[in-house]
Amino acid sequence: MGIETSPLMASHSGLVRDPEFYIPDGNTVIQVENVLFKVHRYMLSRDGSAFEGMFLLDNIPKSDSAETLIMSTSESIHPYSDSHLHRPHSSPEGSSDKTPILLPGDTAAEFRSFLWALYALPAEVFAMPSTQAQITRLIGIARFAHKYAFRTTEGWALSVLTMCVCQAPDTPSGHDIHGDVEVDTEAGRSIVSSTELLIQLTEVAVLCTHDELHEAVEPIWADLLFAGQTQDIVSAMGLADRYKSQLRPLLGLAYYLMMLKGKEEWTKSASGDVEDDSEKKKKPRLSRDQRIRLLSGYYNLSRACEALPTNPPKLTHHPSCFMPAQQAQQTIGLGGTGTAAAHAHARCGESWDTLWAGLVMSTASSNAMSNIKIHSVDLLRKMHMVNHVLESMVNGVDGLAVADGGGATSAASTLSMMGGGGYAMAGNMNKNCLRMALKASEEKVNDVLYGLADCFVE
Repeated sequence: MGIETSPLMASHSGLVRDPEFYIPDGNTVIQVENVLFKVHRYMLSRDGSAFEGMFLLDNIPKSDSAETLIMSTSESIHPYSDSHLHRPHSSPEGSSDKTPILLPGDTAAEFRSFLWALYALPAEVFAMPSTQAQITRLIGIARFAHKYAFRTTEGWALSVLTMCVCQAPDTPSGHDIHGDVEVDTEAGRSIVSSTELLIQLTEVAVLCTHDELHEAVEPIWADLLFAGQTQDIVSAMGLADRYKSQLRPLLGLAYYLMMLKGKEEWTKSASGDVEDDSEKKKKPRLSRDQRIRLLSGYYNLSRACEALPTNPPKLTHHPSCFMPAQQAQQTIGLGGTGTAAAHAHARCGESWDTLWAGLVMSTASSNAMSNIKIHSVDLLRKMHMVNHVLESMVNGVDGLAVADGGGATSAASTLSMMGGGGYAMAGNMNKNCLRMALKASEEKVNDVLYGLADCFVE
């Protein structure tokens, strides 16, 4: 488990005793970084931890290895030699400051946080964190507990973290999928308000495979990224690159939003300046692999946007989708009363295909004819606009606005760009099927959102 015993030290220079957890009546000394902790062995032996198994081996000195075997063999060959009289005494590990148990790879801050969880009073343990420092301490507890198999402590820390994230104040309403509405940050601020803290929460959720915490931080990431701050997007890209298989939705969204910012933003240095020949020595904001993935995503999304009009969401017809037999016969001129339902389904489906294509094409028209500006590869916004119009049709609201950073346009205006064909196609559909179509379109947006990572491949 990476637990070692330090060699005998003639000098303790550079080592300091922890002011809080170097307990006088403790019986085990542990060194983490350059800090010595003295704690009670039984506190570390609980919960089936890795320390419990290690302490069971205390009767086997560390020197009982190859070196001891060689010395024992030598004594058996030269039984009268006095080498055994000069064998250095090996103190049990953790018995003093000279032979502490070493925990390589850990930090003194995390171990101190973990000891707080072991020694804290019940009132302290069950108090909900209210500051970022307390959240950071819980993250450290969860990491250390996971590494050394303190399962109960790990579960408790992760549960409290999840509750803290879930109980954070909601983002004010009006924030749409692209963050076009200004958010009152003070009204919506929670203790999870820094990108660095959000990164730590995500990392510990992945490390401990804690689905609840993972799901809790996802909407916070979405709000943060849609707010449009480039540095937050770059941070999310870096995090998602480290955990590609576990953070695919975050990877796709972060790369998508950076792609929409344009090549000028991709080529800036870490300081925010555009790279040129005189700035080659500056570290670029994005790596070469990240830029390649952005170019790949641009190409793949361009093709997806081109195919969007002919790729409507699959419509599941409502049971009420039928027309009177005479109307079916007069309109289609086929069959008798027994085939009326089949004709109705066919006509409803054809109307949906035509309506979808017209609505998607109208997003390009609205981009040219109004102050709405939609990037040519902004697949999510195109579908988002279509859903606004479909919602207005379902609800019969003529003036439902499609909000945008540059202004707004009504659903009626969007439909008018189709030359009135939109209303005609909607009128040929069963109204319940139109509701089903809206639901299918909303589900398609979610599918696209969670499948964005597949577009950004090297």
